[in-house]
Amino acid sequence: MATPPTGHNGAMTDSHDDAPQNEGGGTAGSYEERELQAISEEDCFALLGTQDLGRLAVVRDGQPEIFPVNYALDGRTVVIRTQPGVKLSYAALARVAFEVEDIDPERREGWVVVVKGVGEDITDAIDPWSKHAQAHAVHPWVSGVHECHIAIARPVVSGRRLGGPTPSSS
Repeated sequence: MATPPTGHNGAMTDSHDDAPQNEGGGTAGSYEERELQAISEEDCFALLGTQDLGRLAVVRDGQPEIFPVNYALDGRTVVIRTQPGVKLSYAALARVAFEVEDIDPERREGWVVVVKGVGEDITDAIDPWSKHAQAHAVHPWVSGVHECHIAIARPVVSGRRLGGPTPSSS
């Protein structure tokens, strides 16, 4: 199976046969030594605030589609700046998912946060909440005019962290 361009194979566990070697010649963390831990809601929002690139999932004609997007966090609201098109059309007033991750494939450590909620097109909204969300600096990586805003407000968030064993208290 080919590895996606993100360097993450989509699974938080893997065979340890190809585990990276550490300086002493041993493996740098076989899967037996890894623990998958839930991340608290508060920590999920803190992690979301450390990144500016994620993936927005929408359903188009009954099929899921996933788009890389730049975003900002406004409190507990994810704000995405985009161009008119599929993302805006299929995210507005629809259930969406949004994912952000930070994975180190060499150390086999990292985290993933998933946001689920209803997408709101706040592009032309004039209420104070929407104006505040629109004011957040979202810097698209793609050239062109990005005058549209999608907000995911009041989301349900969950996250998982993959890392080495938690130190014992002995």
